[in-house]
Amino acid sequence: MSETTDNQPIAGNRRHRIDGHPARTAATAELVVGWDGRPPSTSAVEYAVDLAERITAHLHVVHIVDIDDLPIDPDSSDYETELRATLDEQARHARELLDGLDASWTYHAWHGSPADLLDTVADEYKALMVIIGSPRGGFMSFLDSIGGVSVSHRLISRHRHPLLLVPESRTSIRNPHTST
Repeated sequence: MSETTDNQPIAGNRRHRIDGHPARTAATAELVVGWDGRPPSTSAVEYAVDLAERITAHLHVVHIVDIDDLPIDPDSSDYETELRATLDEQARHARELLDGLDASWTYHAWHGSPADLLDTVADEYKALMVIIGSPRGGFMSFLDSIGGVSVSHRLISRHRHPLLLVPESRTSIRNPHTST
């Protein structure tokens, strides 16, 4: 595995990238999946891994650094160290989900609008589709929708890439009714 930080700014920050193991078989497609470490996006990654294996696709996992990743005190002397530790832990967790994948994968992490970053990676790699976890539902999801911050609504309204929404409880194509 190789780890790089692109010098090219994306959304005002540098993109952190980790390349997984080389593909055992040449990829026939590229898939992009959004991941924030929460259960719905973890289900989406697990589902995307299963799909990538079935169609021999290269999987791009896009971790959007958000408020939950940031240390509590921005004025702390060890703010950067705490942030790096949190991001390293997120990357380690993603690797656990991806290491068993027969196809190749890349992990991308940076800060910005989730819909913009998913579109950026999908455009860059000419992705077959973007895969995300289903909206959380409830009142907060409703507010996200009407406020224009719902990732799924923003991606759908752009009409740029096919979008697959994965329910939190569905992690496998093989057994659609239970998690595997």
